[in-house]
Amino acid sequence: MSKEEKKEIKESFILGNGKSLKDFNFDFLKDKKTIGTCLAFRHWEKIDWYPTYYVNVDYKVLKSNLESIKNMIINKKCEVFLLDAQIIQDWEDILQYSNVMFIQQLKLSENNPFRYLVDWCSGSSAVLFAYILGFTKLNLLGMDCKYLEFLPECEKQEDGSLKIVKEIKENPNYYFNDYQRVGDIYNPPNAQTIHKKSWEDLRNILVMYNVLTQESVELWNYNSNDTLDHCFKRKDLKELEDFEIVEEIPTEDEKTKVGR
Repeated sequence: MSKEEKKEIKESFILGNGKSLKDFNFDFLKDKKTIGTCLAFRHWEKIDWYPTYYVNVDYKVLKSNLESIKNMIINKKCEVFLLDAQIIQDWEDILQYSNVMFIQQLKLSENNPFRYLVDWCSGSSAVLFAYILGFTKLNLLGMDCKYLEFLPECEKQEDGSLKIVKEIKENPNYYFNDYQRVGDIYNPPNAQTIHKKSWEDLRNILVMYNVLTQESVELWNYNSNDTLDHCFKRKDLKELEDFEIVEEIPTEDEKTKVGR
């Protein structure tokens, strides 16, 4: 692609749910294209704001919160939902909603970078989703990848998953304390194994596709934690206000590249 043909920058903000987002002013995101993940909808409900796109590829979390996920999909709280296809066995009617996609679907699509993502988590999947939607400036917020894996308020289940059995007064892992509630079932975070490998896979995929397509994707991790420094460049979250925000978003033709 020549300099004359180079596409204009399209910016997105991809939200994790780490402690670094505590006290973050979400008003900053109201006019921007965003991707949110996992159980943060509990906070979005309170502030009457939802991201443009929603990603949750953790089946246990989806199943444990199915009614809330249904509500978001049915009421079109987000434009597109990227989920784990295993949820179909719990809610067959989900297949009738055109705003729902599945990560397994993307992994089967020819020439789709998701096919190279062997280990995945919702955070890395959200970043790759932004890339295939056509965004070329990716800003990561709240991707701390820093967890206390076994909380005092949880119990290990027979299948290795964890269940919240007591109210969490102060959650050490997330930016709001009731991110997890009594009854929630989830997988141990495994920050140093599955998550770490997933982020490294993402880095390698983006490097490969930048070379193959001769495009330039700019990615910044806005965080005070250095856990992803081996993958991405980092800036302080306070620097966000200095960013030049580009309003242009992917066209409908560009969205079809996702494989819908």
